[in-house]
Amino acid sequence: MENLRFRHGMWLVNTLLNYKKLSREELNKLWMHNVDLSRGEELTRNQLNRAISSALDVLGVAIECDVKDRYRYYIAGDDSLKATEWMLSSYSVNQLMTEGSNVRERILLEEIPSGQFFLPTIIEAMSKGKAMELDYKKFSDSEPYTCFIEPYCVKLSQQRWYLLARKNRSSHLQLFALDRMLQLRILENVDFQIPDYFSSKDYFAHYFGVYAVISPVIETIRLKVDLFWRSYFRTLPLHASQQEVETHNDYSVFEYKLVITPDLINKFLEYGASIEVLAPKSLREKIRDITTQMASLYQ
Repeated sequence: MENLRFRHGMWLVNTLLNYKKLSREELNKLWMHNVDLSRGEELTRNQLNRAISSALDVLGVAIECDVKDRYRYYIAGDDSLKATEWMLSSYSVNQLMTEGSNVRERILLEEIPSGQFFLPTIIEAMSKGKAMELDYKKFSDSEPYTCFIEPYCVKLSQQRWYLLARKNRSSHLQLFALDRMLQLRILENVDFQIPDYFSSKDYFAHYFGVYAVISPVIETIRLKVDLFWRSYFRTLPLHASQQEVETHNDYSVFEYKLVITPDLINKFLEYGASIEVLAPKSLREKIRDITTQMASLYQ
């Protein structure tokens, strides 16, 4: 039921994003076209109200009715949509694939491990402020374990969903990969509240990927990028802190303010000889050592 409520809320937000303002009758016509959701049944007033409630409770998107404009529904402001942008775009693609079933096999998406099955449950727990009980098994462990968690936020990275949570009331936050979750249960009788000072955006602000450390040190990283790749860096920055500080005929230098983590190092290694780490010296030496070891494998 909660998964269906989540889907209805997503559909309503996505529809109003596309059409801006719609009456209940206009919404019903679009609803009937979506047989996967409507099952051929008209959109009732109660269903619409539940979808509006879901949009606010789960997605944080407020939908209002303009009584002066033929009782048409619209999204009140767009600041709250930033947190749901990826989910909405993914939902739109899924809807297009459903409606265009004759070309489904010609739309190729990157696969995400099955852990996304737990995503609606986690979002429900976060919206309600409820703790959860998790059965989890790391790749490195031989046996699973059960723990108590308080869900703070979810993040998609490198085709995997991760949950940032407080485990067993620890003082530190921990990441859990959804594809390593075995069972997840909402503890309806256990409430929790995220501290006022916590911001998921600020928490990951100086990281690439999801790998985080307890005592982060923010470094100024300078990256030399060749002529071919610099256009890709310009159109899709590696990180929000990216700045192009030097521009030459055959290369550019980009600067970042980031914490050095394995995720960041692996990303740099993906580009091979097309990029060069100029600073800091410690990162340059780390990349040199790794590439030297790699080269020795092929001698």
